[in-house]
Amino acid sequence: MAREQASLYIDDAAIYVLLSRGRQVLKWASSPLESGLVVQGVIQDEDAVAAKVAELWQSVGTKTRKAIAGISGIGYLYRTINIPELPKEMLPEAITREASTALGISTEEVYISWQIISSVPGEMTVYVAALPRNSMDALVSTLHKAGLDPYLADLKPLCLARTATETTAIMVDVRPGSFDVVILVDNMPEVVRSLPLPVEASLEENLDTITEELDRSVIFYNSAHMDKPLDFSVPVSVSGELAEREDVWERVSGGQNRPVQVMPLPVAVPEGFPSAWYLTNIGLALKEVLAAEKGAIAYSLIDFNAVPEVYLPKPRKLADIVFVPTIVAGVALIAIVGFFTGSVYIHNNGLQSQIAAINEKMTAQHVRAEDIIDLNQQVTSVEVVRDALVADLDAFEADRDIINGDLGEANSCLPGDVELGKMSITKTGGTPATYTLVVEAYADNEDYILRYGEDLRASRVGGQPRFDLVVITLVDGSGEGDYNYKATITLTKVI
Repeated sequence: MAREQASLYIDDAAIYVLLSRGRQVLKWASSPLESGLVVQGVIQDEDAVAAKVAELWQSVGTKTRKAIAGISGIGYLYRTINIPELPKEMLPEAITREASTALGISTEEVYISWQIISSVPGEMTVYVAALPRNSMDALVSTLHKAGLDPYLADLKPLCLARTATETTAIMVDVRPGSFDVVILVDNMPEVVRSLPLPVEASLEENLDTITEELDRSVIFYNSAHMDKPLDFSVPVSVSGELAEREDVWERVSGGQNRPVQVMPLPVAVPEGFPSAWYLTNIGLALKEVLAAEKGAIAYSLIDFNAVPEVYLPKPRKLADIVFVPTIVAGVALIAIVGFFTGSVYIHNNGLQSQIAAINEKMTAQHVRAEDIIDLNQQVTSVEVVRDALVADLDAFEADRDIINGDLGEANSCLPGDVELGKMSITKTGGTPATYTLVVEAYADNEDYILRYGEDLRASRVGGQPRFDLVVITLVDGSGEGDYNYKATITLTKVI
């Protein structure tokens, strides 16, 4: 059974919380906000908004503290860029640099999110989005103050696109303080516009601005795709205030004479559910549904996590993962290295003491030649032991470097939505030797674990696969803590 998900969206006028399980809406709640607490999608009074969020969260009766958060699209910039095909570890820096150039912005003022949408030999096509830092920082800080963990996030217009029930759609959402226009064509949000509105103004007062922006967006798309403009049969799907005002739909259609409809729903809802006001939350909930639901169809291809890396859980340090009760191999190697190092040191010191003592005796008295020969034999035997210990030490150091490298790769490939548990390492054979690293991984759905396995398979060292074999030997629903799934991943390499 799919687990319960909680999504939250805050705009200038209200907070919206939605509980769902899979494609079924369970509970919902909203709370109005006083003027000035949120302005153009940016939270101004974190403490006051956090108190309202905590109260609303408690009212829906959910025990989870994990929240899928929506972010206003005001100030958001997007672009599709092409970059050369690059190794995985080089992508973030290259994409951020190219996005900064393409959008004409400084990365000190925005967070960059991105998603590879296609790849051919030698080139990648990437969808990039830039979000003002002040908007995201204020949201995350507010939710933390409310006791919530915003582990997933997305931009409101991209959430709307995800709720589409057709591959091509024109979507308009209007609410106090802002409105969004999304043109989705062949599964891609080609035109996205999010603009502020006066909170106090009525729908009638804002209608001219909304219809002008809608017409401008359609004209912009058609002028860039003259070979395949939007067909007049594509309806304008409305939500928010517009969904409740059929009397103004003719004005919304304007000179295009397009049909206007309430936005269709991709989920099952209880009777009385005010769907027109929760489309953003539904789009947020679908992020995990589409990841976990086998054979799920997404009519929008764009689905990245907009939570900046700085706010995501850091992969645990090796010192936190490799501890005595769960993994002894690394510690044992250190102990063995220390033991042999100490042994060599003790033997060498002992040898020096013996030589010094003999020298004193030779000075004090005449020593027979037989005594000198016997002493040399003792020295030779000790040197043999020393050389053997040094060779063992070198071997252990080589093992240590290999194991540290493999542990580091397992840790660096770890995404923010997968948690590592117990780990163990074994070595069999001589030359060649087989190293086997077994890790336990926990996640909210099995696809996260499978993607982690794919990243491990793709890892390279010196241009060659780091692991000869990556096998997910077990995936079940006996997760740990807040996680639903547990997997045992076996990584094997032969050296």
